[in-house]
Amino acid sequence: MALERINPNLEYIQDVLKERNLTPRQLSKLIFGEGTHRDIVKEITTKPDVRASTVVKLCRALEISMDSLYQNSDTDKKEIQTINGIGIVNNSPNAKVDLVDLRAENKALKMVIEEKDKRLAEQQKYIDQLGKRLDLVLQLGHNSDTGM
Repeated sequence: MALERINPNLEYIQDVLKERNLTPRQLSKLIFGEGTHRDIVKEITTKPDVRASTVVKLCRALEISMDSLYQNSDTDKKEIQTINGIGIVNNSPNAKVDLVDLRAENKALKMVIEEKDKRLAEQQKYIDQLGKRLDLVLQLGHNSDTGM
């Protein structure tokens, strides 16, 4: 996805902070540790050319995707599919699959496999019986040929 900005969107960061009920100071502590004197929001304001490692830490602390950090505020977020850190597409209609539905489908598939295994075992039993009968018929045919 092409980025719309070259610097992190400070407005977006502030909006996310409000949503998460975090202060800039709390965010800085999440990113840099408890004993830090740094202010991440102020750093982005004064020096917008942020290091990649800081952006990664910022995104992890706020639980946002990197591409959302570089989108304009007026971009319709519903049209943009974002991927979180574990590879799940957040805004995809396919991501809305209910866990209960998946479990039910999994259970149904396990039942199908179990039924297939029973059927295969039954067919193997028939194959063995037919093999024994064929051996018996061949043996009887061989005995009748030699007995005449």
